[in-house]
Amino acid sequence: MYTSRLLGEPISISSHSSSSSDRVHSAATKRILITEDSPVTQDILKLVLSTKGHEVHIAHDGKAALKMLLEEPFDLALMDYHLPGLTGTEVVAQFLEQHGGDVRPVFVAMTADPDTLEAEGRMRDVFARIFAKPFDFDELLDFLETLNSEKHATPPSPPPPPLKEDAEESTETEGSTVNRVVPLRARPSGYTQNQPLFWPRDIGPAGFSVEARKRMTSGGDYDMVVLTEPATVSDLRHLWMLGDLHLLLIVDETEHLRHKADISLPKIPRGSAERIVQSRVQEFAEARASVHLEIHQLHELANKVLAALYVRARKLMPEFTGSSPLGFSYNIALELEEAEVAELSGRLVTDGLLERSFADRLHSCPVCESMRLNVREECFECGSSNLEETAIIHHFKCAYQGPMPDFKQGSDLVCPKCTRELRHFGVDYDKPGTVVTCRNCGASSSDAAIGFKCLDCGTHTSGDAIKTHDVFEYALTEKGRAFVEEGYIVTGAAQSQLKFAELPLDLVIAINKAAHNYTESAPPFCLATAGYPQRRLQLSEHGPRLVEFSRRQLIENLKNYFGESAIIHQGTDFDYLLLDRLAAESFKANSETYNEIAQSSLKIDLAPRFSVFGPKDLFG
Repeated sequence: MYTSRLLGEPISISSHSSSSSDRVHSAATKRILITEDSPVTQDILKLVLSTKGHEVHIAHDGKAALKMLLEEPFDLALMDYHLPGLTGTEVVAQFLEQHGGDVRPVFVAMTADPDTLEAEGRMRDVFARIFAKPFDFDELLDFLETLNSEKHATPPSPPPPPLKEDAEESTETEGSTVNRVVPLRARPSGYTQNQPLFWPRDIGPAGFSVEARKRMTSGGDYDMVVLTEPATVSDLRHLWMLGDLHLLLIVDETEHLRHKADISLPKIPRGSAERIVQSRVQEFAEARASVHLEIHQLHELANKVLAALYVRARKLMPEFTGSSPLGFSYNIALELEEAEVAELSGRLVTDGLLERSFADRLHSCPVCESMRLNVREECFECGSSNLEETAIIHHFKCAYQGPMPDFKQGSDLVCPKCTRELRHFGVDYDKPGTVVTCRNCGASSSDAAIGFKCLDCGTHTSGDAIKTHDVFEYALTEKGRAFVEEGYIVTGAAQSQLKFAELPLDLVIAINKAAHNYTESAPPFCLATAGYPQRRLQLSEHGPRLVEFSRRQLIENLKNYFGESAIIHQGTDFDYLLLDRLAAESFKANSETYNEIAQSSLKIDLAPRFSVFGPKDLFG
């Protein structure tokens, strides 16, 4: 149960599942750290070990591994020998030097070059086992069974520090309509799966707290980001750097983030906070669940923005503000300049994932490009804004016209041309218009010039020379939504990296055994995948029943052609075919023939896109 208060009103957000910290850690279950820079090897090892019930954590390089080993307890550490930054042996050496306790993980080395590691002498002895790549998973799993759980027990995690309760109370001034917000209270230690990530307790200017990192690395989830103190989008940049935290609901208790927050608590009417927060949390959770795994894992900022717009069901729109030199900022919790937006949206608009529409036209300083400008009327001659607008007098008798000051003599009006006194408006004279007179240089004209004075650098610019700047808003297209939901296959891109997470364990092991045999005796093999870029269109035209039946028939046609040695699997987005004794180059050379064979007897054209991976593509 997570409790918050808005004007003394409780907001309860229950959780229905427990995190890994609440699970019982049995002797048979190991807490394993995999240090490996190859995403393919990471995926295979994590899939195999997780399927056997082990708790698996990933470090992508040596520095990250050393930090995790010093901060968290592990039963087993699988260390790649060749790593960026620190090598596997350097990580182990520095850990042993800095680690203060007696209990340490069992270290196991992984390398495609076991002879070099064997030659390292002293460091070789710190590894309980050296496994050559590609792995024989039977050997690895047998080794795990032999580990003495008592001898290598995991030290207990230190209890989290007690959280300070907020001492603020809800107050209300009589007759006032302004609500004072009491910050959402931090949940006590003992995390549950769904809980807020608090600024600045869990995520601050320096990044994530140790407790937050532990929770995330152990598989714990957050459902929203709660700002209990003022924060800027620059402060929240860490959300865009780590995983998919940028897809979380942002709840602002301070109203400091304004239009960039998803919910501003001070603006919520009394009595509605619980319902609104609960509803939005649920909406965001459902939207995040619809985001394709491939999109969740992307690091490109453009694609992160795309997913953020999808989850929030909003356009990327400019909101005008004087706090930015740009004069506006976009309605997303990210520090984006217009040039960055143009760069981000350029490819997305070209690919048809976003559509761009005109929002407004702004003016910018030609020197510093600030859009914070003072727009003013000024003299055509000297540029001064010290102007005076006066009436023009037309004397009927002599037809003379001039500004009123020319006619003024005390309290009387006297024509400067014929010296006659003007007594009656409409009889002696009228006022056909006005004239603008500069008090600085005395010049007069029928109207004033428009000039711009930069409030940041002070540069003066005439209306003729000022730069204009068009601002756009961006909306997801139908193709963009399909891309977020279905991944790169929507854009027609060939599969560049395998999704081992959706493969069954027996196929993963078969791929690894084929690679192992290839290393020893070099029999060729390849893994072919079939993707369907037009699947969404085909589903709408032919219905899911016929499309899925055709997919199954396509992969069966290929299996029948290649024989019983071929192993097939139908995944969510791709279908897979492991082919023994066939090189990837041969498959590529005959891909058109294989496409005809695959689609023979099908009632619809699935337009499959084939990708093929050989041993080097899979394991480097």
